[in-house]
Amino acid sequence: MSSDAAHVLPEIGEKTSVSEDSIDKKEVDAIELTDDAVMAKEVEEFEERLQNDEATEDEYRVQEAYEVAIKVLSTRDDPDLPSLTFRTFFLGLGFSAFGAVLAQIYYFKPQTLLVSTLFLLVLSYWFGNAMAMILPSRGIFRWINPGPFNIKEHVAIIIMSSTAAVSATAIQVISVQDLYYNNQLNAGLAIFTLIGSQLLGYGYAGLLQDMLVKPTKCFWPTTISTANLFQALHFDNQMTSKRVRLFWTVFCVMFVWEIIPQWIFPLLTGVSIFCLANNHSTVFRNIFGGGSNNEGMGLLSWSFDWNLIGSDCLFNPLWLQINQDIGIFFTYILMASVYYGNLWRAKDFPFMSQAIFAEDGSQYNQTALLTDGKFDPAKYEQLGPAFFSATNALYLMTSNLSLGATFTHVFFWHWQDIKPFLKTFNPWNKTPLVVHDPHYEKMKVYKQIPRWWYFVLLACAYAIAQATNYGGHSGLPWWALTVILLISLVLSLLFATLAATIGFREFSSSANGFYQMITAYMVPGQPVANMYGALYGQHPQGQCIAMLGDLKLGQYVKLPPRVTFSMQILGTVVGAILNYVMMVTIIDANRDALLSISGTRLWSGQNAQSYNSNAISWGGLGPQMFGTNGVYHMVPICLAIGVFLPLPFIAAWYMWPKAGFENFSTPIILQYSCVLSVGVNTQVNPGMVIGLFSQWWVRTRYPRWFTKYNYIMAAALDGGTQVISFILNFAVFGASGTPHNFPQWWGNDLSLSADRCAQAEN
Repeated sequence: MSSDAAHVLPEIGEKTSVSEDSIDKKEVDAIELTDDAVMAKEVEEFEERLQNDEATEDEYRVQEAYEVAIKVLSTRDDPDLPSLTFRTFFLGLGFSAFGAVLAQIYYFKPQTLLVSTLFLLVLSYWFGNAMAMILPSRGIFRWINPGPFNIKEHVAIIIMSSTAAVSATAIQVISVQDLYYNNQLNAGLAIFTLIGSQLLGYGYAGLLQDMLVKPTKCFWPTTISTANLFQALHFDNQMTSKRVRLFWTVFCVMFVWEIIPQWIFPLLTGVSIFCLANNHSTVFRNIFGGGSNNEGMGLLSWSFDWNLIGSDCLFNPLWLQINQDIGIFFTYILMASVYYGNLWRAKDFPFMSQAIFAEDGSQYNQTALLTDGKFDPAKYEQLGPAFFSATNALYLMTSNLSLGATFTHVFFWHWQDIKPFLKTFNPWNKTPLVVHDPHYEKMKVYKQIPRWWYFVLLACAYAIAQATNYGGHSGLPWWALTVILLISLVLSLLFATLAATIGFREFSSSANGFYQMITAYMVPGQPVANMYGALYGQHPQGQCIAMLGDLKLGQYVKLPPRVTFSMQILGTVVGAILNYVMMVTIIDANRDALLSISGTRLWSGQNAQSYNSNAISWGGLGPQMFGTNGVYHMVPICLAIGVFLPLPFIAAWYMWPKAGFENFSTPIILQYSCVLSVGVNTQVNPGMVIGLFSQWWVRTRYPRWFTKYNYIMAAALDGGTQVISFILNFAVFGASGTPHNFPQWWGNDLSLSADRCAQAEN
């Protein structure tokens, strides 16, 4: 086999299915094992040429998206490096507790604060190196400080702490039951509800990992930047490495810069020439505005705030971004057409809103619908029909179209990958599933996790789910829970395939609506049952995809699979216990504030209120709004329509197989066809431009720079931004209790919207 890059990476440079390159259905024999060893050796030689700048421009050039797994990341490994050390458990448990407590506190705060992975990564790097320098390391202290802080300890800490540093979805259900339905779950039941809903996802992930983690084609774009940063920090010479110097330089620049758009000069978060010229026109606001929440679509607006833009545009593959941009182009047309065409009485309600409205345009009194927590038809007759804003209804339709299209798209384009994987579950199947991947080749020195572990985990999690569902008086029948879990497993396979192969992740909100919808059909008129249906549909699916991403990160940095698994489980248990303890403490001390509409300066029940409202709208009003005679009856029908929408691209590919139609993804285009119906949108246009610049211009014209620095740049931009954002939240934005606004001036006019557009209606 030649050492030329094209031959070193024979499976990476061709457009074939995983079954043809990364996963081969053949007998394992001595020749095959020798070929894998030769492949791994030649990849090492190739990486050495890249590292020493001895490779040609063509060798640096990334042709196919998944080549970054080899050309950006190293397969380097030292199996003797310890991963489970005193530092791992001390920092892992410490940051897990820090993240879980903080995330739960901010679930009940007026401000939203997320504990980001990059923030934890940077902090743990500083603390880990400090412990390596300060702690004694001789004699009996060798286990406490076995030497320099290494990459495996660092990754294990981040997997554990990032798993814990969230407010779990189950907390929303438990807190809503406590606050609004007078049903306080006991501690054991609540904690097992938290743990069980997450373990289901881990069970799914274990069953899917052979197909969606090990092969080269499943490169998980969102993990590349993080893995690249881990390798730069631990493998490069800290004083002379250009990558490390670039990271810390950009990190510091962003740390300083972000103070300006976030606090001093908020106008920079969204610059709209049209709104600056006319800040009274509602048309200008709807089309060109977007600097404030639910303001407008942000057409031709520009943001200078990296906290809004984010580094997705630097690491998402080119074709993912092209499909997203096509969808956004449709968004501008569809949202404007629906609203100004007055479809579904659009002009009677705000242009953008996620609330539910009465016929007179006021917000619908959802809680007045219920009697003993269940839908009351007599009260519905008094209140009258409910309506969405037209753009919100359009979003529900495009999300269902996307969901339907996902089935056809994934099963057609990836069937050759799925088929041999499914055969491995046949107990009479004699043909093993063999993976050819240079990163996985290095993982073979570690003990793998047997599949039966995950079957046992899944069985235990299913038992916990049924028990807690019954014990929590959810009103969700056991058969409905089982149906939802089976659907969740199938959707986990479909969405994880897209996340692994192209990096598409915008499925959380649409899938949550889908689960609420099908639960409303199975168990109509019961909001609490609807919450549990959404919990056991969406949450395991999200956890499955998160764990698959962590398993891939572990494969990239050569963390033993059993360590990755253990860190996930430990982080889940720690997070669940602390989530529950903090929730009970906060609710007991601040119940009145959480139940009030406005809350207080320190506490707000807005997240719980919103979650309860969604459950009532779907669980209580679902049949009336989406049934045969409902105003929005097309929303569920769009699921069936979506199944057929990928067929034109498939037909075009059959007729013109070399025209590139296989690169167009109907699910992604449809999901983004109303993506601007919520939130702040001034970051969309700069994200488009930066993405094309990075993934097309730099990648094709300057392949050496792209391969060596693009992903480090992405991590640095996000890292500096997230650290200063965390500090600003406490120092000036009121996270500690009292906000400290920057003195008012033209660029910081607190009486106007951020981009000077007319004030939004909602």
